[in-house]
Amino acid sequence: MSQPGKLSPYRWIIEILLLLLLTAQSLAWLAPAPILQEIRNGLKISLGDAGLIISIIALCIAIFSLLGAVVAERIGALRALVIGIWLLAIGQVASGYAPDFAALLACRVLEGIGYGLVIAPPGTLTMQWFGAGEWPYINMINFAFSYVGLTAVFRATPALFAAVGSWRMVLLWYGVGSTGVALLWTLFGREHRIETRVSAPGAVEAPAERGSALMEVAKMRNVLLIAAGLFGGMWVFQIYTAFLPEFFRTYRAMTLSQASLMTQVLPLAGLFAALGGGIGTGMSGLRKPFTWPIAFTNLVGCAGAIVLRDPMWIRLSLVLVGIGAAGSLAALTTLLMESPGMNPTRLGAAIGFVWASGYLGAFISPFLGGALAARIGLRTVMLGFLVFQFLPIVMFYLLPETGPGRARYEIAAASTNETP
Repeated sequence: MSQPGKLSPYRWIIEILLLLLLTAQSLAWLAPAPILQEIRNGLKISLGDAGLIISIIALCIAIFSLLGAVVAERIGALRALVIGIWLLAIGQVASGYAPDFAALLACRVLEGIGYGLVIAPPGTLTMQWFGAGEWPYINMINFAFSYVGLTAVFRATPALFAAVGSWRMVLLWYGVGSTGVALLWTLFGREHRIETRVSAPGAVEAPAERGSALMEVAKMRNVLLIAAGLFGGMWVFQIYTAFLPEFFRTYRAMTLSQASLMTQVLPLAGLFAALGGGIGTGMSGLRKPFTWPIAFTNLVGCAGAIVLRDPMWIRLSLVLVGIGAAGSLAALTTLLMESPGMNPTRLGAAIGFVWASGYLGAFISPFLGGALAARIGLRTVMLGFLVFQFLPIVMFYLLPETGPGRARYEIAAASTNETP
């Protein structure tokens, strides 16, 4: 393990680039959500088709995050990331010129492929460039900036739409921003060549003859538990972030601006929750208290956002949703890094694997939910789908504690047992 004094100062340039990447990802993913009704009207499509516009990216991520982990293992994390961010940017720019639903869907597929390719590399780069003591805090900052992007989507999109007067121009301008991020990564991205730092004793880079890192991590218990939990959590998160503006406009008679401002409470709360969760897990040296209890908070908040009618209580519910969606992300990623036998290459594969599972749930949810909503109503679907939130609650409860704070509690428990 490299000591902090030996860490390169260039790691902060890499971190800035990672923050820009994560913000661009969020903008690309949910840019259509606040203006979904305008897209539906312009393309004459159903709510199910509109849900597919958002969820198709999740399907591509589910497929290509696994491929991205394999590609990163073969050609390096940086090259895989640069290829991915350029594909995302090109797809987003092209979506601004899509003449019909099929063309827009094709552009979203290209964005999703790019998005999938850049899922695994950030974790590998973080583990390469930063020391183990910095991991909880870097993970915290990275996930917080994902929610910066989500907040920006719901805050800026209505104003941008009002300024440019076209949903196509909104998507185009977001694509221009993604292109800028892709250019910065091309010019300033670097990969740390010394990969001797590992998170567990005895963990070394796997030689090629030992097989794919993806196959190795797919057998790890922690990876499988987190993958199952993220499948359920992302199922719920995606349908709520995709359809909450539509729900508020249809069931609560809000305008486009009001619905977007209400929905932005969720990612804004998620921003602070990601920070709080990262600080908490870093200072306490514990991971598990920031996992399954946080997932339970999400369940309560989602139910409240749909059932309650008073705007103040809806906002409070969305705060709980934001906490539940983001508060555990730093702890889960750090727990992966600290799992036995983990190293930078395996970590990239593990992140690709768990998020492939998560985004598979995120694909099915809005697509299936939009189709069901046409028959039984959007409110019924959003409440019924909350059953999937029990997956992260149970799976994360079964995770072991991996943080350095674990030893203090084991010693305290042993002392208590020995007291006559």
